[in-house]
Amino acid sequence: MKITAKKSLNVRHMALWMLLMMLPFMNSCKQEATDASDLLATVPSSAGMVVGVNLKSLLEKTGCEVNGTEIVAGKEMKELLATIQKDSVNRKNADALNLFLSGDSGIDPSGAIVFTDAYGTYVTAMLADTQKFYDFVEKQTGDKFTEENGVKVCREIAVLGAQVWVSISGSSIDSKAVKNYAALEKGQSFVSNPFADKVSNIANDIVGWSRINTFFQQKGGISTSDIAAFNMMLGMTCEGATSISFTLDFLKGEVKALCNVLNDEGKPAKYLFPFDKVDTSLVKSLGENANAVFSFVITKEAVKKMEQLNSSFGGPYGEMIEYFKALDGTIAVAFSDITDPLKGIRGVVTTNGDASSGLMNLVSQLCPAKKDGKLIRLENGTLEGSLKMGDVADFLKGSGGGGVMNLSVFGADTSKIGVSSFGVAGRPNGAGISAEFVVKGTDPSENFLITVMKNIK
Repeated sequence: MKITAKKSLNVRHMALWMLLMMLPFMNSCKQEATDASDLLATVPSSAGMVVGVNLKSLLEKTGCEVNGTEIVAGKEMKELLATIQKDSVNRKNADALNLFLSGDSGIDPSGAIVFTDAYGTYVTAMLADTQKFYDFVEKQTGDKFTEENGVKVCREIAVLGAQVWVSISGSSIDSKAVKNYAALEKGQSFVSNPFADKVSNIANDIVGWSRINTFFQQKGGISTSDIAAFNMMLGMTCEGATSISFTLDFLKGEVKALCNVLNDEGKPAKYLFPFDKVDTSLVKSLGENANAVFSFVITKEAVKKMEQLNSSFGGPYGEMIEYFKALDGTIAVAFSDITDPLKGIRGVVTTNGDASSGLMNLVSQLCPAKKDGKLIRLENGTLEGSLKMGDVADFLKGSGGGGVMNLSVFGADTSKIGVSSFGVAGRPNGAGISAEFVVKGTDPSENFLITVMKNIK
């Protein structure tokens, strides 16, 4: 499967947009927390998404030196920014990266906040040198700052006092909205949100919170009916789920993220299904290597829960539930190519010892299968790939399910996007549940953020 020039362009454009959106999301294993409480006090309580960024950590990870409020960009970073601005398919986003990473704009390197409100999506930060900032922006844009409602405005950038707001959802900015944000009372600001402390004291590269509906609205292309269906499914699995929290850390060769489902009190929403851990020995039994591996657990208790839910909807999935009644444990499957599953596949299904003819017939329709005690094993073709099954099993250890896949199986040219593989695992979080994400870069010796920036064109 070949990637067309247009598709490659779209991938690079998406990578650039993702990097811009992630400016408020960066951390190292041993770093000082950044206090962004003053910035958070200017975010309205009605905000649907709020993200705190440890800007100092981000700058240091991109090769910059931070001395107090002074930022000194390294030679490599300056060259990268120049290349991005010259070749980028989206000049506005490239200019925004330059604003925060070049070290020439007068931005205070302590921290930043990204938030979404009815007016749009903004990045806000403090300025260490206001005149330097004005000069930088006017040179970059070719326009002058003008005063509107007591706020200095240039295109999508606004400054009030020593605080800057940058609109990343439009080509202009509402000065009245900015003035209102700066004058919020404590009860009107996000400081009143139960999750505020974790966003204002940024102990990770990125710490964020979002209402579930707002999160999906940001993605675009998702219909109202799809969002409603997701909310219904979420309501079946997590009690009182209204929002999510997330952290993001850029490391050598990879980026790690953790996402939690929360209730209105900012606590983990209770997970309503029985939780059991993947038997990683069964994952390892599939072979040595593959390009995509998935595993999850369906216990008899979980099947009973499914049966109850199915009955509450009038029993539309009764036939399928009958098949599931023979399941009790780990299911794992590995592929050489998920676009052509039977080219190379190995799988295992754990039963309660009564692998009914119905279940066996169902599995056999998908792939050649045979019984092995309480297990049903699937096998066809030659299983191969660059993922080591032992590494996948280690990643899934302690989880209730998840998977890892090479992006090359979709035909993506990983050398052009700097990303080689993607993994996700569901883990317990108190009474709730969390999702761990790991994205591997193509250069294991380099911080993932630098790898992505090198591949932005």
